Amino acid sequence: MEYTTKLSCNLSFTVVLLVISLIMAKPSLAIEIASAPSPSSFDELKKCENGLGTTCGVSMYQYIFGNGVKVSKECCSRLLTVGKDCHDLLTQVTIIYKRLPEKQSKESHRKNGKVWELCKTVGHIYNYYSVLS
Repeated sequence: MEYTTKLSCNLSFTVVLLVISLIMAKPSLAIEIASAPSPSSFDELKKCENGLGTTCGVSMYQYIFGNGVKVSKECCSRLLTVGKDCHDLLTQVTIIYKRLPEKQSKESHRKNGKVWELCKTVGHIYNYYSVLS
């Protein structure tokens, strides 16, 4: 099951990068994705993704868009190293790609901020349900 989740997350990020590449190749596609990052953000997005790494990217994805998982000290450290702008960019691109309804989008933004603050202040996240209550 864990392999399937990782595969799904990796495919999601790959599709997001593909969409951005298509927008770069044919800007008229950007009309359909109004709030997508500009093509100049593609390099920044790739740096963010590479800096976070696959394992930590999956962990953050599951925390923000899933039912929550542990976020290790290493992943919190990587998140803080790539920075808040990268963290926000990856979250925003995923929200756009997934076409989340407003309520889910707001919840994802809230979780995005929560994971950042917990990593910054505590250095890890052990239990999704206890940290959100």
